[in-house]
Amino acid sequence: MNNTIDGIYYDMLIMDNIKTKEDAIKYISNYLENKGYVNEQYVNATIKREHVYPTGLATKPIGIAVPHSERENVIEPAVIMGILKKPIEFCKMEDSKSKINVGVVFLLALKGENSHLNYLRNIVNYCKDEENLKKLYYAESKDEAYKIFMSQILKFD
Repeated sequence: MNNTIDGIYYDMLIMDNIKTKEDAIKYISNYLENKGYVNEQYVNATIKREHVYPTGLATKPIGIAVPHSERENVIEPAVIMGILKKPIEFCKMEDSKSKINVGVVFLLALKGENSHLNYLRNIVNYCKDEENLKKLYYAESKDEAYKIFMSQILKFD
């Protein structure tokens, strides 16, 4: 399976034993750093940005988050979806003092391709529908979740 489309790498991870938003960001960022997609500053820059500009969205039945960093920390562009076995707390995007339980994290490592906003729009449009999000979060397998991610969220056939 080729996970690269138009020069952007896509993948999805199932994340066990993640207890904090920092752990989730580290887990996905380290995965990308080991593959050569982001530099060693990416993880800390993304965590720092998440503390200043939270990315949690209170979708139902489970929240989502869309952390990202500045383009100078990206070597090659990538978008990774991580499904958490146990939800973790993120701060809400529109109210940094409010916390929500997040079960799906979309980490964006982009240099400007289609901008973060286009990805965010596709993610939010899909995840604001409760039935869609249930189908994704409770997918029976990693393959099924990946197919939803690629075809229904990102709109690749």
